[in-house]
Amino acid sequence: MFTGDYHTHTRFSDGKGSVLENALAANAVGLKEIAITDHGFRIPTMSFGKFLKAKRECREAEKMAGVRVLAGVEANLISDEGDLDVKEEELPEIEFLIAGFHKFAIPKNVRTFFDTYAVTYFNGAIRTGKKAIERNTRALVRAIERYPLNAVAHLNHAMKVNVFEVAQAAAKKGVLIELNAKHLSDLEGEWNALFQSGANFILSSDAHSPFAVGKIEGALQKALSEGIPAERIVNYIGD
Repeated sequence: MFTGDYHTHTRFSDGKGSVLENALAANAVGLKEIAITDHGFRIPTMSFGKFLKAKRECREAEKMAGVRVLAGVEANLISDEGDLDVKEEELPEIEFLIAGFHKFAIPKNVRTFFDTYAVTYFNGAIRTGKKAIERNTRALVRAIERYPLNAVAHLNHAMKVNVFEVAQAAAKKGVLIELNAKHLSDLEGEWNALFQSGANFILSSDAHSPFAVGKIEGALQKALSEGIPAERIVNYIGD
């Protein structure tokens, strides 16, 4: 059984359902809570104002769906200094903050575009170099140190990093490493590093439609088969 699904999207960003539809889907599969984590505020379709509207819908959906609905953000890493696309004064409104790299977000400056973003457009076609991995790792560690993150999203997806170093930094700050059901292949060969880091984990669907909410059993089975202890997965409460 799982307590909740903490990475889901709606039509407020790039999802297909509403806040209420995601909440109802969570209830239907036996979850007690859900986080609505539409994207941060440097993508063309999202803004802080839209987040506040989504937050109001979260409160309404809680009453109608019978589950706790957290108003969250999946923030975007936008510089090699660890900047995220949320402002300090906006943070108190966010009830669940998860962060990762997305190449469709607008970078903070031109240097970041060429140093970090440009490389991601060719992932799989060209190998990410050692210096790029070091730079990416440093940026994500800085974000972990600077912001009140709940979790790191889809680690090693698109932006390649030193998984052990990032997970170890997360462990020191009490930040969870997401095991994203859609992006498990990005962790191939890294499971021992995750185990050795001492980090704790959270399973998520990264649902972009209500149908996918709560579909995290496959991520659980993969994690367990790779040696991640069940007690280090915070939203798994046993069969």
